[in-house]
Formats: sequence, C-alpha cells, structure tokens
Amino acid sequence: MALPFLEIMTPKKAVAQTTKPQRFVAFFYPNGTDPGQFEPKAGPLVPGQLPPCLVDLEGFAAERIWPAQGSVLSEVTVVTGTDHSGVSTDIHIPSMALSAHKGIKNNYTPSAPTLDQYLADSLRGETPFRNLALSATPSTDIAQGNISFKANGQVETVIRNPRQLFSNLFGMKAVDAAGGTHARRRASVLDLVKADAERLKLKLGRADQARLDQYFQSVTELEAQLGSGSGACQVPNEPEMGGDWHQKSKLFIDLAVLALSCDLTRVVSLQYSDSWGVTYSGYSLGEGIEGVGDWSDHFISHKLDDTDRATDLDGLNRSEAMRIANARVIATSRFKVRRFAYLVNALGSVTTENGTLLDETLALYASENGDGDSHARTRMPVMIAGHAGGFVTGRSVDAKGKNTGSLHASIIRRFGLDVSSYGDPAGSPIEGL
Repeated sequence: MALPFLEIMTPKKAVAQTTKPQRFVAFFYPNGTDPGQFEPKAGPLVPGQLPPCLVDLEGFAAERIWPAQGSVLSEVTVVTGTDHSGVSTDIHIPSMALSAHKGIKNNYTPSAPTLDQYLADSLRGETPFRNLALSATPSTDIAQGNISFKANGQVETVIRNPRQLFSNLFGMKAVDAAGGTHARRRASVLDLVKADAERLKLKLGRADQARLDQYFQSVTELEAQLGSGSGACQVPNEPEMGGDWHQKSKLFIDLAVLALSCDLTRVVSLQYSDSWGVTYSGYSLGEGIEGVGDWSDHFISHKLDDTDRATDLDGLNRSEAMRIANARVIATSRFKVRRFAYLVNALGSVTTENGTLLDETLALYASENGDGDSHARTRMPVMIAGHAGGFVTGRSVDAKGKNTGSLHASIIRRFGLDVSSYGDPAGSPIEGL
C-alpha cells in the first residue's frame, strides 16, 4: 500500500534539489454545450458576471452524492473559440476528444498519441503507473468507450470499474478462478498496515503526521464507499447501459485524486460517459416544464429538430419550445461544470510539499462537440484548472479560431516541453495561454 509523499522520505542533502512534480488530468463529458451561453468575454472571470452555463464556478449546493462546493472561479481559465473540426471529422466521436491529430483509416482512431499519452512519459518520474485511463461507460466501442490512445491507434487499457481501480492501486489481489476471495482481501487495507503506520508516526514530524492522517482518512472513506472493508471485495459485473454513471465517476475522481496524492501516477484521463447513455434520473435539473427529467444528455443537447430529441416539447408553440429547450441545455451544462469544479476542489484540498495538488496540476475539461445541438466542432467548451508550469487562472482566453493542435501545444509548453507547433492539422500555441 503506497503512502503519500512525506518530508521524511526526502534525504536532507537532496531537499534543495527536489524536482517539483507536474501532473495532468483530462476530464471528458460528452455532447458539448450551448456556446452562446457558455463563453465569457476575454479577460478576468468576474464574480456575478459569468454566462449562464458557468455560474456554478462560484460554488454550488449539495445534490445527491455530490457535496456542496466552494468557488473555483480563481482556479479556472476558460478557453473560447477552439476549432476541433479539422481533427474530428464526424459527429459524436469521444475517441477524438483528446487528440490533435486526424484519424487513421477511419474518422475515429487518432493517428498519434492523445494528449494524456504524449505527456505520460515526460511526467511519469518514478511513479508505478505511467498513466490511468478511467471510464464510467461500460461501452467498449472504439469510438464511444475510449478517449486515450497510444501510437498507431492503439487503445490504452481502460479501467471501467472503481473497485478494479482500487484493487490495482492498493495491491488487493483479484478474485480467484473459482470465484472466492483470499483471506487477505477480506481484511481492510488499513487493518493490514495499522501497526506499521502507528510505528511510522513516532518518527514523523508534525506536518508529516497530519499528512499521513489525512491520507488514511481518505482511504477509509473510499473503502466505505466501495464496500472493500465489508468482505464484499469481488469486482462486480459491469453495469448495464444507463447505470449509475454519476456514482462511478465520483468514485473515479476520488480515487484518481488519491492516486495522484500518493504519487502512484501523474497522468489521468477520465471519461464521464459515452455520447448516448448518461441521464439525470434522480437529479432536479431545471424547474417545472424546464426540468430535464429522465431524458438523456444526448436528447437534451439536440433541442427541437433532431430525431434524437426530447419529444415532450413537440406540441408546444415553436418559440416556447425553443425557450424551454435552451433552458434545459443550460441546466445540463451547469451540471457538467459542477462536476469539473468538484475535481478542481478535490485537487485543491490535498496539501503537498509545494502547496496543493492543484498547484502541481493542469486539469483539462474537454468534449467531443462544441454546440451539442448542431454537432459543430468549433467553439469547443474548454476549461483548464491548476498552476503547473506557472499557468495563470481566473480568466477567459479567446483562441480566435485556432485549432486543437494550438490548444495542446499551449498545454505541452507548460510542462517544459519545447514545441513550436503540434498536431495534424498543426497549430502554434495560443497567444496568452
């Protein structure tokens, strides 16, 4: 079981020479947004003056499994006007969302490593996991169930179950061929190391003791959520389509942040959903007839004129129906922004020797579409959080139609890699980013 970085682990002679770790997290949520209601004007992000889709960057109340969160407005930069159409030449292709290179042989397999893969070797250091590719969708379709690709279109191995991720990270052995569990797996991971941890604490300074206590508390909470301390440690069957995407994604975020804090990995990609499956059943998004109800995110994104639409608006006056459809897209877009804000707050809540995980990280919000209604892949919804490489947040930057290669080149440069252009079609870094 890995421990978080502790000051005692650094030889006194090496303290001044320690290299500050850098981390990258890609967060994907499908179906785009309504650009006109998402994009702020270039310049500082001003409290009380955000476009409708971004208001929850200033904080939001608890909803079901998601706790209330404070403002992350000062920790996020919104990038407007990025053109992804030269990379992704087909609609609803999550597999191209983290790529700046056109597909090979088809429209949905990147011809070069995706951004997370490009960065993994440079950022890895001595971490045991080069990267983690996580996805809450059970779909294994190459275009819908994957966002992380190695060279030559090779799909990265994806973890689709939080219990599997927990087992991989903390060394819990897999269920044996007969379906039973080892006695060791029936015990809490914490129980196995409790005595050693108590002895270790006697040797630690006050800061390290607090860091260790924070770490074990995080593991305890995750064990409780996953049921790993109850004896039910078997990896469950993958859920059917339309399962609880939200619960899985929250667990993936919590586990990913824990893995980053333990320095088990420095690169994570998280796919919240494929383009079709996620719904908001049980969530109160919008009021009255503007409520999203049980419609899928995909149907809500298409408003009125697509075959895949929320048909309960069909009998209404056109202008009233469009008003409601627009309000619903704002409601789902706000939900997506809140989920990214949860990740940002989680990264910011973990202290490191350099400040917080957020100070060492760039977290990218990406989608496969810009305008979810028209399928346009211009004006992509892009948010970047964190301060790795001195990245400046709390602002909006206009990409002025530059392509995804330009966006990725800007991010890559923040990690100290010298690129003047990147991608196919190639793009140069975005001014000011």
